[in-house]
Amino acid sequence: MNWVPEQPNRNGSLSLQAHYEARNLGILTAIWRRRRAIGILLALAFVGAGAVCLTLRDRYTAEAILQVDLGRPVSVPVGQAGQTAAPDTGAIVESEARVIRSRAVARRVVADLGLADELGSRGGALLDRLAFWRAHAPAGPDPAAAERAALALASGLTVTNDSRSYLITVGYTATDPARAARIANAFVDAYLSNRLEMGVANAERAGTWLDGQITASRADLEAAEKAIEGFRQRTGLVEGGTASVSLPQQALRDASVQLAAAGQARTAAETRLGRAQEIFRSGGVPSAQDLAGAPVIQRMLENVEAAKREVAAQLLTGPRHPRYLQAKAALEDAEQRLREEVDRAVDNLKSEVRTAAGEEEAVAARVAGLKAEVIEAMGAEARLRGLQANATAIRERLKTLGDAHAQALALAAMKSSTAQVVMRAQSPVAPSGPLRALYIGLAVAGAGALGVGYALLMGRRDTGFRSGGELAEDTALRCLGMVPDISTASGAGEVRMFDEAIRMVAASLGWPRAAGAPRVLLVTSSVPDEGKSLLCMALAKLLAARGTRILVIDATGARPASPASRMPALEDVVLGDQAAFLARAQDRAVTLLHGRGRATAQDFYLSPAFETFMEGARASFDLVLIEAPPAMLVLDFVPLAHVADAAILAVRWASTPRKTVLATLQRLQDLSVRVRGLVLTRVDLDQHRHEPFADACSHYHRYRSFFESAGAARAAESPAGAAAARAGLPRPGEPGSAEADPGATERAEPRSLDPKPAAPAPAP
Repeated sequence: MNWVPEQPNRNGSLSLQAHYEARNLGILTAIWRRRRAIGILLALAFVGAGAVCLTLRDRYTAEAILQVDLGRPVSVPVGQAGQTAAPDTGAIVESEARVIRSRAVARRVVADLGLADELGSRGGALLDRLAFWRAHAPAGPDPAAAERAALALASGLTVTNDSRSYLITVGYTATDPARAARIANAFVDAYLSNRLEMGVANAERAGTWLDGQITASRADLEAAEKAIEGFRQRTGLVEGGTASVSLPQQALRDASVQLAAAGQARTAAETRLGRAQEIFRSGGVPSAQDLAGAPVIQRMLENVEAAKREVAAQLLTGPRHPRYLQAKAALEDAEQRLREEVDRAVDNLKSEVRTAAGEEEAVAARVAGLKAEVIEAMGAEARLRGLQANATAIRERLKTLGDAHAQALALAAMKSSTAQVVMRAQSPVAPSGPLRALYIGLAVAGAGALGVGYALLMGRRDTGFRSGGELAEDTALRCLGMVPDISTASGAGEVRMFDEAIRMVAASLGWPRAAGAPRVLLVTSSVPDEGKSLLCMALAKLLAARGTRILVIDATGARPASPASRMPALEDVVLGDQAAFLARAQDRAVTLLHGRGRATAQDFYLSPAFETFMEGARASFDLVLIEAPPAMLVLDFVPLAHVADAAILAVRWASTPRKTVLATLQRLQDLSVRVRGLVLTRVDLDQHRHEPFADACSHYHRYRSFFESAGAARAAESPAGAAAARAGLPRPGEPGSAEADPGATERAEPRSLDPKPAAPAPAP
């Protein structure tokens, strides 16, 4: 039931290039829309900057040039023996420039030129400049006035230096060229005098400090030499050449050789002992090199073998035979002697191992003692060398201090500066400022930037939708039409444009002949004052002029039926005799019912009586228009949407925020209410012509004469119809929506009930 054929979205074929071109055009359009504000800002900036520039006096800049001479000797700073690294010439020149810009030099210039009274009175307080207070002021110099004079004088000073050269430019700007040259030269003279005095004072301080350092260094040198002599006497150490070796070192070397030999002998003895024990365990006989008694043991082994053979031979005679017992006793005796001889040989090897280990320990103890002696001797030599190095350093420092002292005395006597004047300042002829054209240009450029920024910020505000294409693109729903905003003061062209917009909405919904067109239409909005009432009444008048019987239900409750109205309230009709009301309404082209807007309105719309009434209205009328309350404020629209065939959402042009519209659509979707389309209402035709869109309202101003001629012809053809077209509009001075005038729709009813005029009256 809630269905209408959808048309394909023609905007889907737009290319990416067209998208960005549209965005850039939108920026230019936003600027063009605020062109008056931008023009006013530019004019104000131009006039203001011009007026300010006219009040400015010409200023002259005199320049003097100084050259820093880094080839001259400089004084040694106090606390340093001399220069140890190459100086940074750029840093030196920058330091000199900062000295010229310092407050001390400015105060000296004020004192030299006597400018304290002239400049100090300009920055004083208002009471200090009154004659009464001056008369009672104490006599004598005023430190505050001198400081203010120095500040005022330094404000016109410019000191620049080039990092690639040693030149410093001292410039001063004043309204008098002679004064500018005089003050610039005064700054140069004050700087040179200050540097000269500082150089002499620094050299004198350095000389005094160096005298004390030389005296202290001499005392330190004498103490170091005495310490060396006393150390030699205590230790008896006589240092030799670099290749000489002391007796403790030679003895340590010999003892180390003996320790190595003893270690080798111990290792050899342990090796022989281990090898002999291994051979004995395996039943063999060690060699003569490993064991001194090896031949004797060999013979004993042979005797044991012979005794074993004899025992084996006598074994046949029986174990108790005397010969067998004698042979067995001989075997045991031979084995006993063999074991004793082997134990004796092993003990001899162990004795050799112990002897070698003892000799090694003795030699190791001797080596340790010699090492201690050598270490002590080396420590003494190191201490002696340290004392000698300290004495040498003191001698070098004493020599350096002597050279620096001689240099300081020379600088103190020379009385020269590290800078010289290359060119003194002359009175300039041409003024250096103010740059009036630059000031005016900057003011105009700043005003232009401010105006453009204001225009872009205003354009980026969420001021709602401005075209049907934007509305369809952001909401993914069709824009059924764009309804202009008109009033009783609107001309014939605007009224004709309004008529065409209403016809467009009706045609988009399929009225009056298309299949699938809704019989019951719900018209709602996000917030109040969106133009729902005007849209409903205009649709009703348009379709009534075509012979359609229409019932308009105002369910907003904003305009309850007045007591003087001939039409009953919606609640009275629904809860009363519905059949009688529907029978009486058969003769009317447009029937309007107002709801009272009670707090229980939702329960009323859910009642069986209201459903019965809607079924009867569907059968009695060709079309039912329901003006529902704002969807973002109340939920009364939900039961109304359930009895409607379709729902449309009215969106006010350039007013309803986009996020509000999207939130409303989401709310409708969550509540299972399908929106057939959206209508952009109350379009300002004068403002819309500056938009970069091509839609139903963008061609009005270009072809305004066409609309005016057509509208004037229709008004001349049917004056009564033209009056009826304006009947549903508010009085002059009131808002453009019919919601602002509760009685306007009722006053319009008698003029729009007759469906038989020869020429259809234009609907507002």
